[in-house]
Amino acid sequence: MASEGAAAASWYALDSVLKQSQQEFDAYWSMPPMACPNDGEPLISAPSTASGSGVELYCKYDGWQYPRDWHPPTRLGQAPP
Repeated sequence: MASEGAAAASWYALDSVLKQSQQEFDAYWSMPPMACPNDGEPLISAPSTASGSGVELYCKYDGWQYPRDWHPPTRLGQAPP
């Protein structure tokens, strides 16, 4: 029966889409932000300090700082990797 093969192939295709989606989400989750989530302005690298402030990136307009103010994206029903 041709319909059984088509149905089985569609499940494998769905599985492939879900796996690729998870891989892309994991890659996105591991990257630091490039723009301020509040106003969309590009983030600026913070100058290094002797005290090691821990600030890597910041927005010069509203004071948003990475990683202090960063809330990584989450998927519904899943814990971050």
